[in-house]
Amino acid sequence: MAIAESHAEQQGNGEPPASGLPGSRRRHPWRRGILLTATALVAAAVVVLGTLAGTYQPIRGGGESGIQFPGLPTGTGLRSVNTFGLDPGQIYAPPQRGAFTILQALSNVGPEPVTIEAISILSPQQQAEEKEGEPAYPLTLAGAVRWISAIGNWPASGRPVAGLSLAPGQDILIGIPLRQVGTCYDPNGWISPDGFYVKERYLTFTHWVTVPFQPGLVLHYPNIPGQKLPPGYVCLPK
Repeated sequence: MAIAESHAEQQGNGEPPASGLPGSRRRHPWRRGILLTATALVAAAVVVLGTLAGTYQPIRGGGESGIQFPGLPTGTGLRSVNTFGLDPGQIYAPPQRGAFTILQALSNVGPEPVTIEAISILSPQQQAEEKEGEPAYPLTLAGAVRWISAIGNWPASGRPVAGLSLAPGQDILIGIPLRQVGTCYDPNGWISPDGFYVKERYLTFTHWVTVPFQPGLVLHYPNIPGQKLPPGYVCLPK
């Protein structure tokens, strides 16, 4: 009897393992650390991908050029100059009142499609200055930039390039109609615009890309509209 009572007391006073009680919980502090680490990694990946997408620039120029494009004005007197040896030289656009066209090639050399939102002869800074009343210089667009496929026969006219989704590996030709801003010029002064500017969109990101003229473009310094004519400038006949 004493042994039985002693055994009963041991059962009543002992503390069974917590896992044996209904509704008991076991805490795992390491889970919180894993969740925080995973969240930080995801956030870092989003930032990296966003940065890469925001700077993704697969558009390249070059490969073909010219002074004619279907449906756009040819201009007067445009020709190749400074072609020494294997040097491609430059395209010379003499002073003229009318519009002329420069043909350039564009390619998407990346693995993802991009959308061409706009093409301008003015840099983003010049575009902002133009909105504030500063005149464009030395050239301005004389109409919508158009495109045709780089493969196959030329159509009667191109299509507006704004809104075009350029697929990976796709090559196109664009016609950029231009006009010199002044009707007077410096016969002894020369200027070579850096190139043209393409506004591209990838995912939700847009930015402007500079594409050099290939070959370069050269013209005489035109006068700045609205400013006093400098000495030595010659004006085009009306």
